[in-house]
Amino acid sequence: MSWSWFLGAAAILGSLYWLGLVGYRLLLSLRSLRDASVPLQSNLEKLSDPIEREFTAAKNHTTDDLSEVLAKRKQLKRAKRDSVEDRRRRLIERLNQMNLDKR
Repeated sequence: MSWSWFLGAAAILGSLYWLGLVGYRLLLSLRSLRDASVPLQSNLEKLSDPIEREFTAAKNHTTDDLSEVLAKRKQLKRAKRDSVEDRRRRLIERLNQMNLDKR
């Protein structure tokens, strides 16, 4: 019977020590969280203010601008088609250069 109370007291003290360590780690984590929240608070204050931008009204295009817009659109389509073809060509070259006999 003399050992049973000693083992119970040791278990209680050990659990209290462990609980203290967990609380200390939690306190350290909360401190680092508080330190990290300071820059976030300043960013939130900046984001809460609305961004003022100058309004630019849409302008009407005339038939003189139409040829320029169509030429630019054709140029963009051609550039996109060329990039797709170049990518396909590079992929085919890479597949042809692959050495499948390495086993």
